[in-house]
Amino acid sequence: MELLLKLLPTTGTLVFVVVALIVIDRVLQKASKGTNRLRDQLLMIALTAIGILSVILALPISNELRGQILSLIGIILTAAIALSSTTFLGNAMAGIMLNAVRSFRIGDFIEIRDSFGRVTERGLFHTEIQTRERDLVTLPNLYLVTHPVRTVRTSGTIISANVSIGYDAPHDHVEKNLLIGAEKAGLKEPFVQIAELGDFSVSYRIFGLLEEIKQIMTAPSRLRAKVLDSLHEAGIEIVSPTFMNQRVFDANRTFIPEA
Repeated sequence: MELLLKLLPTTGTLVFVVVALIVIDRVLQKASKGTNRLRDQLLMIALTAIGILSVILALPISNELRGQILSLIGIILTAAIALSSTTFLGNAMAGIMLNAVRSFRIGDFIEIRDSFGRVTERGLFHTEIQTRERDLVTLPNLYLVTHPVRTVRTSGTIISANVSIGYDAPHDHVEKNLLIGAEKAGLKEPFVQIAELGDFSVSYRIFGLLEEIKQIMTAPSRLRAKVLDSLHEAGIEIVSPTFMNQRVFDANRTFIPEA
């Protein structure tokens, strides 16, 4: 009976700490709605450490033994961090750095090497993106800070498409129809560049501003389709990627578009 009375404060403290951590975690999730996962994780780690310390201080043991328990916990934590420093600590530090730099936010589209998608969650150790196939891909934060990341802001981005046209088609006529195709695709302020004068064809690149960023997954395909329709309607032959068209012409004929 005496032992139960001694353990009563410790049991009460333990129950209070567990209930408080559960309530605080749910309140944070409801308040932030997952938009600031990193802050919530750091706060919960700090509160958990305070809770463990409170339970140890409430144990009915001598101060000497309590000190030994705290020292043992410190040694275990130090060893765990040392053994997993390349992953655990590295990802944690990378997560803090990404949050400070703010190179991208939840809802932004990012591309890193072979991965492209919309950021759905940012945490202390990882970042989660949703791909074109609606799959969720988890990327370690350490991977994000050691590789270049291309961020597509929600304010809009430039998309482009390449096409090769024969030398017999006047470039101004080609550019006009490429601009028509870009406008039909819903792009703003389109412009055309002559990317390359190849051996068999001229490479053009059409650009345009996509303001509705939610359409970034389908906009490139729609742009190519509209460019294809526009050029075909104008009777312009597409020779992408490489098309060698052998025709018999008079030896004295020059292949310069008429003005």
